[in-house]
Amino acid sequence: MRRVHAALRALTFGAAMAIASAAWSAVFENIILSASQDAETSETTFSPETAKIYVSADLTDGVKSGSKVTISWIAVDTGGVAPDNYKIDEVDLQINMIENHIDGDLSRPNSGWPVGTYKVVLSVDGNPMESTDFQVR
Repeated sequence: MRRVHAALRALTFGAAMAIASAAWSAVFENIILSASQDAETSETTFSPETAKIYVSADLTDGVKSGSKVTISWIAVDTGGVAPDNYKIDEVDLQINMIENHIDGDLSRPNSGWPVGTYKVVLSVDGNPMESTDFQVR
């Protein structure tokens, strides 16, 4: 009987976590990564000479006023130029009641973007919600 109850608790916990995950992942829409500010389409590949990479996203009702949205720029694999999964930079944005859009950017390093794979992670109150991958080649 104990095993049945433990299994039911584990199943219930797993289902609750899946529902919570689905609810959390719906807080960003229309995520655009681009070499141009205010772009309407997203890019996945950039040149080492790209001056800035911009990210923008719309917020859904899942992001409440007073929340902190964090934009993190991660170098996933640059062939040893930086350690794997190196956090290049991040910025925190306090969301107020009238905001429904976020923007961020990262400028090219002085020696150019190292060739490799990268990602931008969007978090709400410390919880990663979305990740957008891109490459530099």
